[in-house]
Amino acid sequence: MIIADWQDEGHYGQMEALDGSAWAWEFLRRNPGYQREWQAFMETWHALEADYGRPPHRDFCAWKNDPRAWVRAEDAAAGDCRVDEDKVLIECAFGARWGFHKFPPDPADGEAAQEGRISWRRREAPSRRIPVEEAADTDPLRQALLRFDLDLPLREQFEQAKRELQVLQRRRQREDGLAMRSIRNLAPRLVREVRMLDALAAEVPDAIVDRLGGQALVEAANWRCREGYLALPWLPR
Repeated sequence: MIIADWQDEGHYGQMEALDGSAWAWEFLRRNPGYQREWQAFMETWHALEADYGRPPHRDFCAWKNDPRAWVRAEDAAAGDCRVDEDKVLIECAFGARWGFHKFPPDPADGEAAQEGRISWRRREAPSRRIPVEEAADTDPLRQALLRFDLDLPLREQFEQAKRELQVLQRRRQREDGLAMRSIRNLAPRLVREVRMLDALAAEVPDAIVDRLGGQALVEAANWRCREGYLALPWLPR
């Protein structure tokens, strides 16, 4: 599915004003896996509506007992929208797989986030502990390693670490050009990634891919489309 014409620079210029929730949706709706799953989901949904009606005349008791309308709770990514304790309605299971609440939006719906038709699930914060053997992989600009003595009280160590990190952050911003990770700062990059995804969907020649940013941008855009979008709603504006 082609979401936008990659040659329409005016369209991409308008996207820089989007918030994190809207950016997440822009990437997810360009995900070919989401597009295929949504099509299959809607075919099932329309078949259920044909059999049991639409609100306010839907026979929900019969609907929820139809095996097409639910998945086993143990097979769902989240346990909300349960029926009979051990089943999860397919619309909720679908959303949980992709990281959102509410009814799965049509990939063609460009206003789903701005108009509240999608609500993102908050992810569990990743562990900040880095194994000693991985310390060499620390980003020298964006990350810092601190050592704590576990055989001493932690409160004072935390306070000292906070002060040291604040000083280090300001120094790297001032001297090394560290930019805070925010939607505003990421927006130009996100625009390039989304445009690349649209160009790839249009099957442009390799020369165009190279002109738009090359393989490095392709990989970054595909990662953001596949899973990186989940962090965007929670970044500062």
